[in-house]
Amino acid sequence: MALLLHDCLLIPFQQYMQTKQNLSRLNFEYSDPYPGFDRRSVKGLTALLFKLDEENADKATALEVVAGGRLFNVVVQNEKVSSDLLKNGKLKKRVTLLPLNKISPRTLSAEV
Repeated sequence: MALLLHDCLLIPFQQYMQTKQNLSRLNFEYSDPYPGFDRRSVKGLTALLFKLDEENADKATALEVVAGGRLFNVVVQNEKVSSDLLKNGKLKKRVTLLPLNKISPRTLSAEV
């Protein structure tokens, strides 16, 4: 979603600034920590890794409230990738990296 100048003139300035700030949170930039680094091992921001169907679009606000800032965590393949990015990735901003091999699901008991 790109905001064009003529779009900015149609919305109040405060709303434009808020939208611009929110979109900047969706921007994750880094440099390859070493030559030959496999960029596919960086999956991306949690918020960008899933889609809501049209029929569930009304639940987007609930999802945002429950997930909160965790939507802006960066999912990576494993802890080595996260270590490499933290040491040599020249990250532009502070982020939380989530290695896939360290994520364990929570399960409910059959009684619940």
